[in-house]
Amino acid sequence: MDPVNPPERPSAAAAAAYEGTKALAARDAAHRAHTERLLLVCADTLDALDRLLAAGPPADPAAYHRSLELVARQLESALGREELDVLGRVGERAEPATHHVVAVRPAPPGAAADEVLEVLRRGYRYRGHVLRAARVAVAATGGTDGADRASQEGTP
Repeated sequence: MDPVNPPERPSAAAAAAYEGTKALAARDAAHRAHTERLLLVCADTLDALDRLLAAGPPADPAAYHRSLELVARQLESALGREELDVLGRVGERAEPATHHVVAVRPAPPGAAADEVLEVLRRGYRYRGHVLRAARVAVAATGGTDGADRASQEGTP
């Protein structure tokens, strides 16, 4: 240690920049780990599908269908653990923030207005952010004309 020129203490700005860099590096590492977990989930799903395809044409179509459903449910469950939520389920009420109404149909007995009757394409939300709205057909009650409502919703 030089007694004439003691070491300088870092300035407050330099210390803040260093702490910011450390926080950014930690966030990047967490993001990489999360991405790797998601990729492994996808890889596991691809492996399961490869096994089904390698088995050749199914002798029992019902068993094959159950196997495909199992792979789909495993993927959905794994992605749910990673905070990916499915949007659009039959029976729920359509909400503008999470559902895109593409068809309006007369309500069957017991159905409420704007109740989802059919999911044409599921939507997804990740950590509170809607990645894709669900495309749904909903129930109309009363005097609502389905064609008018669908065109108001921006149906292509």
